[in-house]
Amino acid sequence: MKTLLPSFPRLGLQYKFILITTCAIIAVMSLGGYLAVERETKILYAEVEKQGRLLGETLAIPIINDLIYERLGLVEEGGLLDNYILEIFSRQDADLLYIAILDEEGRVISHNNITEYGKVYADPLSKKALKADSTIIQHFSKNEHNALDFGVPLSIGKKRWGTLKFGISLEKVEHEILATVKRIIGLTIALLIAGFAIILLLSRRFISPITQLANTMEKARGDYLDIKVDVTGHDELAVLGERFNSMIERIRQANEELRKTHEKLIQSEKLASVGILAAGVAHEINNPLGGIFNCIQMLKQNGGNPELREKYLDLVKEGLDRIENTVSKLLWMSRKAEHAPVDINIRNMVDSVYFFLEYKMKKGKVAFRNEVPDALRFTCDVHDFQQLLLNLFINAIHAMQHGGILEIRGYNEDSAVTIEVIDTGCGIEHGHIGKIFDPFFTTKPTGEGTGLGLWLTYEIVRNYNGEISVESETGKGSRFIMRFPVGSDCL
Repeated sequence: MKTLLPSFPRLGLQYKFILITTCAIIAVMSLGGYLAVERETKILYAEVEKQGRLLGETLAIPIINDLIYERLGLVEEGGLLDNYILEIFSRQDADLLYIAILDEEGRVISHNNITEYGKVYADPLSKKALKADSTIIQHFSKNEHNALDFGVPLSIGKKRWGTLKFGISLEKVEHEILATVKRIIGLTIALLIAGFAIILLLSRRFISPITQLANTMEKARGDYLDIKVDVTGHDELAVLGERFNSMIERIRQANEELRKTHEKLIQSEKLASVGILAAGVAHEINNPLGGIFNCIQMLKQNGGNPELREKYLDLVKEGLDRIENTVSKLLWMSRKAEHAPVDINIRNMVDSVYFFLEYKMKKGKVAFRNEVPDALRFTCDVHDFQQLLLNLFINAIHAMQHGGILEIRGYNEDSAVTIEVIDTGCGIEHGHIGKIFDPFFTTKPTGEGTGLGLWLTYEIVRNYNGEISVESETGKGSRFIMRFPVGSDCL
């Protein structure tokens, strides 16, 4: 089973620039803020540790003296130490959580809290402090705040009199760190807003012209070349816009020349087709001309008889009308006309094209069969459709040098009008089938073909959104199949 993923719209260059630059600023500011907070935290922690060390080393000397005096019995045991400990603990600037003096076994011999006297501390912090030979600092938590536990050995030389332990709260430090984080966040937001404004200005200055150029290039498709990029300034973007405008102008001129050349090719092929029809036209004209000459001769001999004169004059007029009709059709086919699609009867159009080729087919012993139903119709320009059929008929006649059958079929199928032109001629070689619709491709001897007939047929079919294909077998004939969507008009 295939999983359908949501499709996201493609972002333009300007939006990508804003998005990437904004993300980069956020990333840089976040990293900078994190490093600043880390640095501030280390500085504050180091300051607290420095103060704690200084406090411990300052207190150690008088406490050792008091312990020595107590051992010598010079002062009352505990009294002097207790007063000294309470005085130190009562100071507000140290943020002390507790202060205690332990003997060598970890028993409390002095504490700011009288209830702690005599207790033996066996917790990991105390055990580590009792074993240390120098001041040791350890982290612990107290009332959801971090704190530092200091252990200062009370010793002179190798003689150890006990251990001084005290804890300093880091609550104030944490508040200062939080305040620093808020200041950095505020500064980051302010810089981000300022940076975003600068990004918008830069994108409008440098990205918008590129986006405008890209949109203009997107519009420059097909024959829609009446566009131009507004050029301002003298920088590289302005040069790019000028070059694009120059390129569009050159393409427009080239397309105009190509269009004119294309029209000339089509017109030349039409004239070439008319030239091929000359023999048939000559036959259609010669027959009534012969009759006219006979009538004139009879009028010279019997011009005085009113009945005969009227009879022969009517015959002359009939012959002249026939000649005029033939010449008019020939000129109408060869002239360059504006495109005007109309609803046509396909069977009648097939017969009208056959009229011009009838003499050539009969002379070449080509039998003609129009199998198109009477009701089959199609919206198309008359000249286009006649030119299309004329090219295919002439191609079929050339393929049947020794006679044959040319059959035209038509029918509706799958919402399309299908027309087939079938001949029993020499067929098309397999290697040539893919080239027959190329311009100037021909297998006829030099001077007998332009190579534009089938190409023009292909162009006409394509202009009506149709399709043309060919089936052929060497020595057995060819079948050209054209399919036109119902309701299609020339593009």
